Amino acid sequence: MNQSLQELRTGYSVDASLIDAHCHLDLFPDPDSVVSMAVSNGIEAMITAGGNGRSNMAALRIARHDRVFATIGIDPQAAGEESGMIDNLEEEMLTSRKIVGIGEIGLDAKVLDKVPIEVQREVFERQLEIAKVHDMPVVIHSRGMLDDVVAILEERRVKKAMFHFFEGDERQATELAKKGYLISIPPAESSKRKRVIKDLDLSSMVFETDSPVVGKDPTDVAKVVRLVADLKGFSFEEVALRAAQNVKGFFYI
Repeated sequence: MNQSLQELRTGYSVDASLIDAHCHLDLFPDPDSVVSMAVSNGIEAMITAGGNGRSNMAALRIARHDRVFATIGIDPQAAGEESGMIDNLEEEMLTSRKIVGIGEIGLDAKVLDKVPIEVQREVFERQLEIAKVHDMPVVIHSRGMLDDVVAILEERRVKKAMFHFFEGDERQATELAKKGYLISIPPAESSKRKRVIKDLDLSSMVFETDSPVVGKDPTDVAKVVRLVADLKGFSFEEVALRAAQNVKGFFYI
């Protein structure tokens, strides 16, 4: 779907709040220009996510922009080589008020050949403990290991978790919503994702681009809003506003 932001909003208020709940601004050649472009096109805020030492530091720099906030953490892929960086997370958290969560963190079945599950789990649990101590929400990466991740969150009694690029089914989404967790919907359509959207209440959803990995840039969050509005029979404005409220409440922004 190659529509402009204005075309996606056709027939609806241009004042609708649009927040990209998860992107990787550090992966763009010129993050500052991407932020400026997104803001000029009506994106109210962006949460840029780290995943290793380099991306964490880049996220902190980019979060100096008024409309950008950051989450920092060690993701499953970096868990083997950068587990020592966990000790720096608390120090980094104290350097900026723009750090609003720990993430993305979790488990990933696709990197088990490089990072054993024992290592992934240890790094994940250590970061959950940091989040608990500082009362920070966590952004979850759970590719191919959703049930394992949920079991750990329950063991650790984690209250605030956002499931980035949710790939589970409608039953799993409903169960997570009952626990008070947020489901993040990316700009990648599938029949399973559409069923999740139809079954899930707006109060449990946020929208992300995961750009530039999936979406082209943060403005692609409008595509997700448009999809959800069409599937659930709500206006573009109402869906955008409800999702923005969810993001703000979750990240305390």
